[in-house]
Amino acid sequence: MRKLIFCLCCLLWAIPACAGDLELDLECLQEAYPGFITGTETDDAGHVWFLTKNGGRLLYDDGKMKSHAELLENADIEDAMRQPYPLEPERPDFAPDEEPGRIRCYPLLKALYGADQRSVERGIVRTLFGGKTKVRLAAPAAEAFQRIDAAWRLRPADPELNSYFSPIYGYFWRAIAKTNRLSPHSFGIAVDLNPDKGPYWQWSKLRPHPLQKTFPSAIVSLFEDNGFIWGGKWEHFDLMHFEYRPELIIKAKKLRAQANGEKPEDAS
Repeated sequence: MRKLIFCLCCLLWAIPACAGDLELDLECLQEAYPGFITGTETDDAGHVWFLTKNGGRLLYDDGKMKSHAELLENADIEDAMRQPYPLEPERPDFAPDEEPGRIRCYPLLKALYGADQRSVERGIVRTLFGGKTKVRLAAPAAEAFQRIDAAWRLRPADPELNSYFSPIYGYFWRAIAKTNRLSPHSFGIAVDLNPDKGPYWQWSKLRPHPLQKTFPSAIVSLFEDNGFIWGGKWEHFDLMHFEYRPELIIKAKKLRAQANGEKPEDAS
């Protein structure tokens, strides 16, 4: 059965994006990063490119069939946005390699935050959590994290939940463990909470991990409400990890509103 599910997942990745997917993904990106994408163009091969404010262009869908390993290494925008992210309180059981947001389009991230360490660091700012814990993040992620901090301060004191926020890790230029791929920490868009509270799949023999179901929803919901996805909703889980990917949160809200028969504006 597991092999059958895996084969079905591979077939899904081979299906080209339709016009509706493109329009929705473009809308979500434009809402997530206002002013960044200025238009689209189609080349002679029929490939759609997104034009950016700095004069660059980003391929939306190369039309190639890719294995999961190839998606992790060389995803286009459509690949990175194809798997729908399940918003709280949804914590479904995942099929093999089902992990929305773990597939990243590196050309998009480099266009947004910088193509190398020096250019990324020009956009890194310092912010605080709880008035004392310093965190370095890219400016848009830092702004969202400040909203998280403000909302958390309004909650009744809870020492157990507060312990998840000490220590906190943000920007750090590095590769993902045992790979040559840049970590999202390299772009200043990832926040890792207390690792003692959030196991990582490479450090654990449990797959799935029971904490994927029981990690505090109050924390996950707060991050999601401010544009961060949670690594606990991946088959290859990273429970301490939150990642600023507002386009995925916006798309998830729009799809949920559509499923509930709501108007598009109700998704915000």
